[in-house]
Amino acid sequence: MRTITIDWFVRAMVFVLLSLTQTTHADDALTARNKALGRDFYTTVLIERQIDTARRFLRDDYIQHNPNVPTGLKGFMDTFRARFAQKLPPDYKRELLNVIGDNDMVVIYVRQTWTGCDGKHNQALGFDMFRVQDGKIAEHWDAD
Repeated sequence: MRTITIDWFVRAMVFVLLSLTQTTHADDALTARNKALGRDFYTTVLIERQIDTARRFLRDDYIQHNPNVPTGLKGFMDTFRARFAQKLPPDYKRELLNVIGDNDMVVIYVRQTWTGCDGKHNQALGFDMFRVQDGKIAEHWDAD
């Protein structure tokens, strides 16, 4: 029977730890890229209202879990093109409060503020959650 030496054990542990560190760095890099994609999509398309740039961010077969927006890139663009044509209160503001992510999942926490016709100040908090696949948003969930 072969005896395992301390030296061999230490080398094996160093190898395992280095392997785990490389995986963590790869996951961190993927998470960072996906968070940047979500942030850029939200800022460019939903805040700046540049609907035609949605092609850059969304897959053609994009899955939408909001029942008020059809699935697919075309459904998203048609819906938001119509929404963006509607007049907003002059002080309407949509802002990102936080972006968090883990590998292919990204969550964006947002706040919308505006003054209603009655002069009352309004605020709505919500989130959008995205699943990213191959560098584009593949799926979306939200809550307001």
